[in-house]
Amino acid sequence: MSKVVILFSTYNNEQTVVACLQSCMSQENHQSLHIVIADDGSSDNTVQVIRELAEESIVPITVLELPHGERGIARVTAIAEAQRLHADCILVIDSDMILAKDLVSQCVSFLDSHPQVGALVVPEEAYSTATNFFSKVKVFERNVINNAGETLGKRSIEAARFWRMNAYESTGGFNADQIAFEEIQPTLRYVEEGGDIRRAVCTRIYHDEKQVYLSDILRKKAYYFSVMDQTISSEEGGFRKALERWYFFRPVLYSRANRLQYLRHPLLTAGMCWMYICLSVLGVTALLKSSSHSTQSTPLNENK
Repeated sequence: MSKVVILFSTYNNEQTVVACLQSCMSQENHQSLHIVIADDGSSDNTVQVIRELAEESIVPITVLELPHGERGIARVTAIAEAQRLHADCILVIDSDMILAKDLVSQCVSFLDSHPQVGALVVPEEAYSTATNFFSKVKVFERNVINNAGETLGKRSIEAARFWRMNAYESTGGFNADQIAFEEIQPTLRYVEEGGDIRRAVCTRIYHDEKQVYLSDILRKKAYYFSVMDQTISSEEGGFRKALERWYFFRPVLYSRANRLQYLRHPLLTAGMCWMYICLSVLGVTALLKSSSHSTQSTPLNENK
């Protein structure tokens, strides 16, 4: 039986990590399972909550307590632990996600019956208990992006989460130094190298968007955009890849199923468009600033 390691990082997530970890522990019908959690230096009770839950778990759980750094470092550390545990497959999630029942066994069965497939994108179903407008917009937008078929589109922005370990390793894995948009890079590399990635439409990951306002979204993405040049420069053809997958250029937005959703929810559609416009302005501004700083920091050779 394939050994599967579910791994995720945490940082001050004591409220959301409970549901996430419980959903991981409930995958116990897959007998060869291990959970690895890399805590990124939480200052609240996240680690204590995890350890209390771990005492009740039939599934073995490893908790890695790290100094606070970046999510990428914690994630790469967790994957290194999965390699040490000789995992055949890994499932990479976030601590605000909840796994559908039997997700692990269904993904393993899919890979067993499709030996040419190296990884699976697990469709996310967004939800939130918040009732403010932009919380609803964020949930709507996330579900629009995930409203696709089994085949991964050429300009998809979805990251594969369930990997055969050898397929993941062939991509070079996550770059711990990348702060923004690092999740999708192994997926892009694998597809470009001719690898086969599918969408596991047989199951779901439920993603808690929590309560958000437009200012929260813009603040978070402004930070990511400020370091996006590192991601672009670290990937071959990085600028082209980023441009092809820019907000309004994503083919999934224009599928027939999503066009019907826009007709049914015109206010949420307008909110999504306005959010994309604001984010596009932020992104372009950040890239121009980065380009300007790069030019100013390059010394001129006055002898030429």
